[in-house]
Amino acid sequence: MSEELQTSVEDRVGRIVFNRPETRNGLVPKYIGEVMKAITAFDADPGVRAIMITGNGQDFSSGGDKAFLREVQKMTPDQVQREVYGYFQGVVRQIKLCSKPVVAVVNGGAVGTGCDIALAADFRVVSKKSFFHENWTAIGCISPLGANFMLPRLIGMERAANMIMRAQRVYGEEAVRIGLATHLAETDEKLREEGHAFAKDLAGRSADALRAAKVALRRSMEGTMAGEWEFNLLQQGRLLAGPDYAAALDAIEAKRTPTY
Repeated sequence: MSEELQTSVEDRVGRIVFNRPETRNGLVPKYIGEVMKAITAFDADPGVRAIMITGNGQDFSSGGDKAFLREVQKMTPDQVQREVYGYFQGVVRQIKLCSKPVVAVVNGGAVGTGCDIALAADFRVVSKKSFFHENWTAIGCISPLGANFMLPRLIGMERAANMIMRAQRVYGEEAVRIGLATHLAETDEKLREEGHAFAKDLAGRSADALRAAKVALRRSMEGTMAGEWEFNLLQQGRLLAGPDYAAALDAIEAKRTPTY
């Protein structure tokens, strides 16, 4: 990894930190390719149980790098699809399909692609100064990364339309109130600390159960109740025969916290 993308593991939490503060963590395909490699490595590492994504500097991510936006203007539609969104859509898809829980710790603005990356995470931790900004229509286009699918399911159609069609920002306190974010940090200074604690809590839970739950939740967005009953029953049968369930029962009987 380059110095512009910091990765580390602490408390079984794999940390990915955008480190391009001079561009407000602006994104270009090559850089997103590095992010994708980091997610792949953490997803394959048995020592990592949860993944946390955040940014250094003023913002989580300001979206597409401003200089790069001019380059896109000169590309053919085929080039845009292949050379740009193979990465931009690819990283959102990868976060969504990752087998481990992903926590976006949103410092400052999550704008455009940055917003869609945060939306793809399983949880979002914010401060009062954090904001989500689907600014696509403000620059004459739409999000092709999944926001039009994810937002209505997170916050309802009208609120989603307000964010997408009117490009309205949603700040931290409101984000938690409407279900766009999960946890509001006590202060801006404590945001990363509380975000890490949130991810650490996930990392201490049954990895197998979380993996199955993440798939089940994702399937529920598109499936039927009958289909989910069948899928979840199959998963439950496997989990009840596994070591984590046995460890949990032993811990309950011993009146202690289970260790997975």
